[in-house]
Amino acid sequence: MRGLLVLSALLMAGCVTQRRSSPTKPDPDRPAAAARWVRTELYFGGIATDSWNTFLAEVVTPRFPAGLTVIEASGQWRGRDSTIHRLPTRILVILHPGTSTTSGAIEEIRSQFKERFHHESVLRADTPASISF
Repeated sequence: MRGLLVLSALLMAGCVTQRRSSPTKPDPDRPAAAARWVRTELYFGGIATDSWNTFLAEVVTPRFPAGLTVIEASGQWRGRDSTIHRLPTRILVILHPGTSTTSGAIEEIRSQFKERFHHESVLRADTPASISF
């Protein structure tokens, strides 16, 4: 009997009740509870910091003013000429509802970067994300 009480106490220790408040007005940019969204990562090849900041302000932020994350990294890729290129990289992370509008905005960002900076590509990786604020 004592063993069952100890086992029950251990199992119950992991149980936590959370109080959730319900939003008064739904806001698709700020869901109150976990929602199924998409995490998109865009990988940008190295450009000067000033050029990146201008691109971020003029092209990216107007399309995703609710928020985004930029991660400084280093990477490598093989170009069309089969040469391995090693360069500083910026990873742009955007969490979004995965609508055709947000997907189109991401494609505009990729297209404008390639055109403006004469890059062959901008890698896009989409994964499902369960988010809450």
